[in-house]
This record gives sequence, C-alpha cells and structure tokens, in this order.
Amino acid sequence: MSRPKRIDLPFCLYHVFSRTNSNDISFPDSRDMGKFLKYLGKYALLFSYRIHAWCLMPNHFHLLMESSNQAAISEFMRRLLTAYTIYFNRRHGRHGHLFQGRFKSYVVDKAEYLLALSRYIHLNPSSWSKPKEPQTYHGSSLRYYLQGAAPSFLYTDEILSWFKGDRKQYERYVMEGMNQETKPQIMMQRYIGNQPFVRRLCQRIRQMDKAGSRTSRGQRKRERFLKESEDKKANLLKNRVCDHFQVTPDLLTKGRRLRHDVGKARKVMILLLLEELPWSHKRIANYLGLKGKSIISYHLLQIKNDPAILQAVQTIKLQKP
Repeated sequence: MSRPKRIDLPFCLYHVFSRTNSNDISFPDSRDMGKFLKYLGKYALLFSYRIHAWCLMPNHFHLLMESSNQAAISEFMRRLLTAYTIYFNRRHGRHGHLFQGRFKSYVVDKAEYLLALSRYIHLNPSSWSKPKEPQTYHGSSLRYYLQGAAPSFLYTDEILSWFKGDRKQYERYVMEGMNQETKPQIMMQRYIGNQPFVRRLCQRIRQMDKAGSRTSRGQRKRERFLKESEDKKANLLKNRVCDHFQVTPDLLTKGRRLRHDVGKARKVMILLLLEELPWSHKRIANYLGLKGKSIISYHLLQIKNDPAILQAVQTIKLQKP
C-alpha cells in the first residue's frame, strides 16, 4: 500500500511524530534535549509556526504545532532533523541518519482535539517502558504549562485559556488521563478528527486546487505577498553581501564557478539565505541562478570548514536594517 501524500496547508494544526532508526536513543541527556529545543525554537521563528506542546522520548518525539500563512511543514522538519542529526552525530561519534526517513504528520481538528492531543503528548512519559512522572519529566513542555517561564516559541496561552489560565486546572485535566485511553484515533493515515472534519478539509484542498475559486485566489494572493516579502529580504541581504565584499550583485547570479572574493560572497549569500529565510535548497539555487539544489549542499560542506566565511556571515547579520 502506497503512502498517502502529505497534507501541507497554511493555518493548520499538526501532530508530528518521528521515531529513530533501529530504535536508537536520540536524547540521551538534557544537553541533547536542549539542543533539539534550540533548533525547534529557531525554525519555529523562521517558519512562523506556533509550538503548542512537545515531548522528547528516548527513541521518538511528538510535536503539536500550527502553521501560519505558509505551507512549509516538510521544509521545517527537514531543517530541524538535519540540524539536530549533524549535531548529534558529531557529539556522539556516529554517522548516518538518526531518525527514520519520513516523519509522520497528522492534520488535527483543532476545535475538538487541541486539548486532547496536548494531554496525550504530555502523558507520554507515563506510558514508556520505564515510566516517569509527567510533571517532572524534563523532555516535555508540561512543566512550562504548570510552572510558567515558557520559552518564547512555546505558545501556552491558547490551551490554558480553556482553563481560564488556571495551571492547576490544566494539571488536573492532564492527570485525569492517566487512567484513560488518550491516544487519538487516526483516520486514513492523515487525519485526527471526525468524518465531517475530514470532508471539510478535503473540500478545502479541492477548492485550493480549483483555478478561479475564492479559496484558490486567496491562497495565490498570500503566496504572492510572501514571495514579494521574502524576495525583498533576499535582495537586501544580497546588497549587504556585495557591499561587504565590494562586488556587483550580478556576479553572484552568473551560475558559473566563482573564485576569490566573488566565490566567498556567493557562499556567504547561500548561508544567509538559509538562515534568514524559510527557503529550500532548490529555491536558493533558483534565486542565485545555480543549476540544481545539489550544488547548495556542496557549498555548505565547504562553508563549515571555513571560519572566514562564518565570520563574514555573523558580521553581515549584525548590520542594522
């Protein structure tokens, strides 16, 4: 049976799940958990995602996350898992993929399942083979719901608003699930919701794909606005890079192999676009007039061993708008 096409929509709530290869341990200690959450916060900001809850278990993790005005869950997760795997392999002296090739993402009926999924995710430590107390488990976002002082990328207000901001009430709600079946029912390998929700979502997707429909026009308008905004930022970065290296903008997009300062400028530009915009390797290659996304990976391999390039990137990022 073939895998269903991933649903990637703006303004949607997702339950994301990923397991490690061969049941490897992915979060051995608090340092590793902290690094994963650092990357999660970085890419949540870059892609404008709201993170409602998480739980990092030894061999898998759960995220409850919500997209805003752009559909980019695949690129978001590619960036997150790649960054953490590179860090993890360096620290622990291993090679290869850490997580299984394809993460799972389920579109969630927010009105019906936001609270239930937050409870299910926060109760994960209690259902592990070596059970932990959910309130004290440091790999979960539950402690921030109960104690406050949440990191900026964790959005607790919406869930707590159902309990009028009373953290004790939310704690009681979560702990009541200890003796219940809290795992959500997944429909058609893609949805967490009832049949009417699935029908509404399928109708929305059909309307987005239908040329001339109101939904399609609205989506195209959002996409044009995002593209214009991102292109404007990319052009600003390009001008800063050119000023820094004293080269002309057209040289960066010639598509040929460049040397000396012009070659360095292109490498800096690639890294800046990757860090400052939610662009895929393919889109960066297109912007710079390069043939194929693989050349971006080639440049990135060179960049990681060049402190001068990394220093130039930091210098340009610190420049005032």
